[in-house]
Parts: sequence; structure tokens; C-alpha cells
Amino acid sequence: MGQKKDKKQNENSGLGLRGLMYHNGFILVCCFLVSVVVWFVMAAGSDMNRTTVIKDVPVSVSLSSQAEAEGLRVFAQSYNTVDIEVSGSSMITRALTAEDFEVSVTLNPVSTKLTGNTTQKYSAQVRFAKRNAQTDYQVVSVTPEEITLEYDRYKETVLNIENELTYTAATGFYPGTPVLSVDTVNVSGPESAVNKVARAAVSYSAPDPLWEYAEWHCPVQLYDQNNQELINIGELYLSQDVEAVQVTVPVNPKKTVPLVANYTHAPSGFSSSRITVEPASIELTGSSETLDAITEIRLDSIIDFAELDLDQRTASFTMEIPIPPGTRDITNSGTANTVSQATVTVNLNGYRKTTLTVPESNIKLLNPPTGNLEAALTSRTIEVTVAGTEAQVARLSGDSVTVQVDMSNFDGRPGTIDVPATVAVSGTAGENCWVLGSYTVAVTVQEASARSAAASAALAAAPPSF
Repeated sequence: MGQKKDKKQNENSGLGLRGLMYHNGFILVCCFLVSVVVWFVMAAGSDMNRTTVIKDVPVSVSLSSQAEAEGLRVFAQSYNTVDIEVSGSSMITRALTAEDFEVSVTLNPVSTKLTGNTTQKYSAQVRFAKRNAQTDYQVVSVTPEEITLEYDRYKETVLNIENELTYTAATGFYPGTPVLSVDTVNVSGPESAVNKVARAAVSYSAPDPLWEYAEWHCPVQLYDQNNQELINIGELYLSQDVEAVQVTVPVNPKKTVPLVANYTHAPSGFSSSRITVEPASIELTGSSETLDAITEIRLDSIIDFAELDLDQRTASFTMEIPIPPGTRDITNSGTANTVSQATVTVNLNGYRKTTLTVPESNIKLLNPPTGNLEAALTSRTIEVTVAGTEAQVARLSGDSVTVQVDMSNFDGRPGTIDVPATVAVSGTAGENCWVLGSYTVAVTVQEASARSAAASAALAAAPPSF
């Protein structure tokens, strides 16, 4: 009984193993395991033949000794990086990066002669070297194999930044001179490109009239010899140290101020219309407070009627215009006809002069010396020249003129001295007439006793009267 049971168990065990061999799931698992083993075996066998591409390896540029001696410089290159294909163990090639290679090209042109009109081109062979200690791999290829270099001599130039701003001021205001935050720009790059740059400028057009301080941000533009803007700065490999500037325009109120002539010794009846100033007025700009305090500008030079030449129908004088502090003369501003002087004209048409003899009775001695000194006129009369209208001058006589001799400045020493005299036309005639020239009167100063003795001697020498 026991032997039959063991026999039956052995038969069931054999049937189970044979059954698995014909079971689909078991067969699938076995195939998968075999495939994995085969893949690892094949991968291990082909590891030495694996290729890898290292992308974007930087390219450095150097110059040959001759290129350096000629002052050449590379401004552009067709490629800045290359791709390197390597072959070797994947364990090695997978770890490679761009830093494991040194790639370079050298500018070594056959001729260093430049045209001066454009940059030159040179095709340079790409060279590479391994940087890492691990060298158990091969470089299959480098792409690209050649790089085109653009070169020229380097040049710099400094240009003044010109002002091409367009703006107007509101009524009653004046825009001052624009102020740029930077006055010059440094332009650098290939000599052939820098030579094309003739000038630099900032441009702006204000949409509305200005009535207060204005500020604009303006790009600096470059122009060629034909005054055409160079808009392809990048293509020309040009650089400028100032891309834009801040422009400020001060705006202040303005005022028209009349010019007034200064004169002296003119008669009250001389019409002011006979004295003209050209220009009659000027325009000033400044702060509101400063302009409000200015009503007129008096010319510095003084016209002395006593020195006028009556032989001329008109007398003209050119005078500098004094500009009040804190203001600016903007008359004809921005043109060649700037105003700094004024011409004053005195119309003498219809006036003439005459010479009169003034009697002793019309000569007054003022502030004579006191004490034992006495003063007396040396001359009994004085001749003076008087100017006025023809009708008025015709009626004048010596009695129409008064002479005052002021001895206030007498030094106290006896003798004969010339004392300045003040001469004037008296009465209503003085409203239209005036005295020409300046005068002195001789005065004798002596002690009172000496004068009495001289008088007695003169009396004794006189013949007796019957």
C-alpha cells in the first residue's frame, strides 16, 4: 500500500516539471532573461567602438607674430564653437565635456596689406588638443574644419556730440542753450569702419512749445561723410562708449527793455525826439525776479552837449550796452547779427553857434579869500560860445550870459591863478540855448595892503584934473 503511494507521488512530480516546459508564461520569462543576458554580453563586447559628439566647444583666436606686428585684430568669426566627434569606451566618452578640449585658430594672412574700405577675410584651419589626462579615445572629426576670420586694424576716434534738437518756446519765454550730460563719444572698431564715421549728433523734436525746464533722453547717432546715418553699427563692428545722453533745456521768461542815452549840459527845451538810440531796445532773459526789477538800460557813456560840434548836422556816438547782472542779451540770438553796441544820434539840424562877450558885471566871484588877502578879476570881460536855435541865438548878447567863478578850492597863496568858471545862458533863452566848451577866468590874489599901495600909486601918477 505504501509503495503504491510513493510511486504515485513521483509520477505527479514528473508530470509537473514537464508541464512547466509547455506552459506559455514560463517560456516568456525564460526568453526575457536570456535576452537581458545576451544584451549585456553584446554591449560589453562593443564598448570599445562607441562614438560620441561633444557639442559647442569654444574656439580661441590667436595672431601670428606678423599679424601682431601689423596691429591687426579679429573682429568677427564665422563660428565661435565647434562639434568634436570622439570614439572609445563609453565609460570614457560619456564623461567628456567641452572643457576637455582646447580648440584654436590663428590669424596668419599671407599679406597684411589692407584696402582701408572694408574688413578682410581669412580662412583658418581649426586645431584641437586634449586637455585631460585620460587619452584612451580617438577624435574622429571636428566640425567645421575651417573658420573664416574678419580682421582689420583697430582704431578709436573721439567726436563732439552735436545738437540737432528742434524746439520752440511759449510766448514770453526763452529756451536757453541745451546742456548734454556727455559732450563727446568715443567710437572704436575696425579702421575701415571708423573711417566712415564723420560726426555724432543727438536729435529730438519737441511736440509742444516750452515754458519750463525740459529734459530728454536722446540716443547718440553716427553719420558718414554724406551726412547719412549709419544704422548698421553692429554689422560694421563699431562700438561707442556713449549710447545715449540726457539733454536738458533751461527755459526762462524774457523781456523787452528800452535803451536810454545819458547826456549832460543839454537845455531843457531840447526835444528828446532829437536824440535817438539804435537799437531802441534789447531783449533780456533771466529769472522773473530779476527782470521785474529792470525797466530800462541806461548807456554808460555820457553825451556832453558842451562838446558837440555844431558844424555837423548830426552827432553820432557808439556805446557798449551794459547787460544787467543775472540776465542775458538774447536780441537776434542765434544769428551773426548779435547786439552788443548801440548808436546814439543827436539831431543838430536848425541849431547854430555864436560867440558873445560877457561884461564884468555878469561875472561873479564866489567864495573869495578872506583875511588879509583880496581877489580881483584880471580880465574885465570873457568871450564864450553859445549854441541854440537860429532864432534864439540871433537875439542873444553878452548880457544873456552869466559867469560864476568859484574860489572854494583856492590854496591860499597870492598870485594870478586860472579858476574854472561856470557859464550859463540866463533867462528864458537858457531853455533852448547852451554853452559850448569849458572856461577859466584869471584871478589875481594879493594882500590887502599891497593892493591899497598900488591904488595910491596909480592915483598919484594920474594927471590932475581941472
